[in-house]
Amino acid sequence: MSALVSIRDLRVHFPVKGGRVRAVDGVSLDIAPGETVGLVGESGCGKSTTGRALLQLYTPKIAEITGEIRYQGNDLVALGKARGATVKLRPFRKDLQIIFQDPYASLDPRMTIGAQIAEPLRYHALVPKKDMAAKVAELLETVGLSPAMAARYPHEFSGGQRQRVGIARALAVSPRFIVCDEPISALDVSIQAQVMNLMVELQDKFHLTYLFIAHDLAAVKHISDRIAVMYLGQIVELAAADAVYDTPLHPYTQALISAVPIPDPSQRTRSRIRLEGEIPSPLNPPSGCRFHPRCTYAETACKTTEPPLTEVSPGRFVACHPVARGVRFPIREAPASTA
Repeated sequence: MSALVSIRDLRVHFPVKGGRVRAVDGVSLDIAPGETVGLVGESGCGKSTTGRALLQLYTPKIAEITGEIRYQGNDLVALGKARGATVKLRPFRKDLQIIFQDPYASLDPRMTIGAQIAEPLRYHALVPKKDMAAKVAELLETVGLSPAMAARYPHEFSGGQRQRVGIARALAVSPRFIVCDEPISALDVSIQAQVMNLMVELQDKFHLTYLFIAHDLAAVKHISDRIAVMYLGQIVELAAADAVYDTPLHPYTQALISAVPIPDPSQRTRSRIRLEGEIPSPLNPPSGCRFHPRCTYAETACKTTEPPLTEVSPGRFVACHPVARGVRFPIREAPASTA
C-alpha cells in the first residue's frame, strides 16, 4: 500500500545564539492510509516538533526545515519555503489537521466553542452560513457532546470535554490525516481511556490516519499499529506495536519499556533499566550513535559512526550497529517474587 504521508530525511533546526538546536535530525517515515503510527520518546526528543513540522506550522523565520514531506505528490517543505506559502499550503490545510496537547491553551477563551468549531468551516468555505449551526451541532454530537453546549465558553468545560471540542474542530474540515500531539497527557487517567476510545471509533467511522505522539507507551500500544521510538531527534526503532512492546531490540527502547508501570507488581516480568547520565543537548549532540554515552553495550563504532535505520527483519527497523549485525541484547528479567 502506498503511503499517505512520506517523510524523508526531515531536519528541523532552530537558530539560537551560539549555534543551532537540532530538534529533529534526519527522520524518515511512511504512514499508510488508515494507519496509526505512535511516536514515543523522552521529553525533548523531537516528537512534537516532528508533528508540527509535518503540518508546516513553523515559518522559515522560526526554524530551518530541510528534507521532504510528501503528500499527494506534493513536497510540503518546498511549498512552505516558497513565495506565497500561506496560499500554496491552504489546499492541504483541510486534509492535514492537529489535536493539541493542552485543550485549554488551544482554545480562544473569548469565543464560544460553537464559533471556534465553525471557524475552519468558514475559512475553507465548506458550509453555507444558513447551515453552519446544524453542522456545528452535528460535530458536537459526533464527539459525544450536547449541541446545546455550542453557546458555552472554554472555561465552562472540563478537561476531557475541552479535548472533545478540539477533536470536533479538527474533524470539521473532514481531514484525512491528523497529528495527535499528546492529546491525552493533560487529562485524568479515567478520561484518557474515554478519549482514546473515541479516537479509535472516529478513525473507523471517517477512515482517518493518525500520527499519535505520546510518552505513555501503554497508551500508544493500545491505539497504534506501528510504533516509532525517537531519541535526541532521530528514530532509533520502528516496528509493529506488539513487537516493540514485547521484544524491544534497541537498548533505549528496552529502557523505555521497562519503565512502563505494571498495576500488579507480581505480574512484572522485566527489571527496571535505569539509564545513567544526562540526556545530551540537541545543541551539541554526541558523534556517532547519539545514545552511546548512556548505553551499556556501546562499541567503538558506536562512538564514531552514526548507525543508519536498518531493516533487521521484515517491517522492523533499528538504528544500532550491534543489532544490525544480528546481536540481540537480553531483556532483563525481574527477580522472582518472594511473596
